[in-house]
Amino acid sequence: MGYSKQEPLKSAIGADLLPQRPRYVRERAEPSGHILEPEWKGTRVLVRVGLVGPRFTTYTGETEGPRELYDAIVADTRAGSAILDGVLVDDWRDEAELEIDASGNAFERAPGPHRVFAAFDLLEVDGEPLIGVPLLERRRHLEGVLMQSRNVRHTPYMSRSLRSWRDTLATQGFGRVVLKNWNSTYASGRVTDDWLVVEKLTPAR
Repeated sequence: MGYSKQEPLKSAIGADLLPQRPRYVRERAEPSGHILEPEWKGTRVLVRVGLVGPRFTTYTGETEGPRELYDAIVADTRAGSAILDGVLVDDWRDEAELEIDASGNAFERAPGPHRVFAAFDLLEVDGEPLIGVPLLERRRHLEGVLMQSRNVRHTPYMSRSLRSWRDTLATQGFGRVVLKNWNSTYASGRVTDDWLVVEKLTPAR
């Protein structure tokens, strides 16, 4: 029996929690004490699993979301209840897969686009609020609570410089990067300098 079948619980944080807002900057020197994440193209949402209240919440409040994807998130959550922060990506394309035809010839098959939830934060788990916990600790909890699958992904992050990661980001189809203070707590609904989206990436030389 999946967690979606259980009686929903009340959140320890409350049903009015909204996503923390990053600040957008043109260019910014990389501050120390930050991690780097790619910015997904899609709809930013908080996802509530096993809790009373909206299943999906955007910057402006409750929103409708894809039921099948929600069920996938629930199935991949190893907790009775959780609040996850991430992005609904409508047309993600996985890397081409190498296959062998009937004659033994190798060829690449490009998978079609599909919808994924890309998670990057965990704000509550099994009634324990995490919004006052440093970001890196929340990320470690996320990796233990949410399993990855075809439709559910962890957002990768690095502590190395953007210069050394730029080609990888471009190959994967990302155009922006987010700098996040690894000691920062979560500021519901607020714009904060702890999360900076670099809109224009200086070309690598």
